[in-house]
Amino acid sequence: MGGYAGHPLVLEERLASAEMRVLLITGDPDVAARLTDAFGRTNCAAERVTDAGNGLIRALSREFDIIVLDRRLQAGRGLALMRKLRRAQVLTPVIMLTAGGQVQDRVACLQAGSDDCVDDLTEAEELLARVRALHRRSPQRTGTVHLGAARVDVARRVVMYENGAWVTLTRRECAVIAVLGSEPGRVVSRARLQALVFPERQAKSIVDTYVYHLRRKLGREVIATVHSVGYRLGYVPFD
Repeated sequence: MGGYAGHPLVLEERLASAEMRVLLITGDPDVAARLTDAFGRTNCAAERVTDAGNGLIRALSREFDIIVLDRRLQAGRGLALMRKLRRAQVLTPVIMLTAGGQVQDRVACLQAGSDDCVDDLTEAEELLARVRALHRRSPQRTGTVHLGAARVDVARRVVMYENGAWVTLTRRECAVIAVLGSEPGRVVSRARLQALVFPERQAKSIVDTYVYHLRRKLGREVIATVHSVGYRLGYVPFD
């Protein structure tokens, strides 16, 4: 069964004071033991679940800063779970564990919507470094994305301006802003935006449509186009 390991009162205290809360989704006891031990030696609190169903339920709680997901979960259901998470608008950064680190496996993980992927035999120190790097870049740390002098409250899907004005966003519009805001200044390809925000859609034009809507609401400068590549976060000027 999945769930917390160790005494529940001790785990509750650790979770409250942890630098990061990590959801570890793997059915492999050896991988789980190694990574749980590594997280335990840092200021991270890890909760482990062993199957896709409980993994989806716990991820939907939005209580975690990072998700570590085993691609081999239940005979390959890791990729299916990854896609379900993005369809459900779970924007929590995900690192997927692959077996052997084959190129095709890494490509499949990234196309399914993961933010990073590593061989499941990777040294724990490297995995922890990748976890911290994703955590630093994630807008979910504060729940806020800055657009010049304006700011987006990701949880409430509201853009707030210095003069007291505010604009509401749809769930998908806010998801696009959150993805672009996770790596400020960097270009995010249309394919990646589609995989993270619109995984059920085939046409990449859906990304352009939502960028158009955001520019209509917030101003053309909010999102910059990098031709033939994708989009990056811009800024919102004030009158």
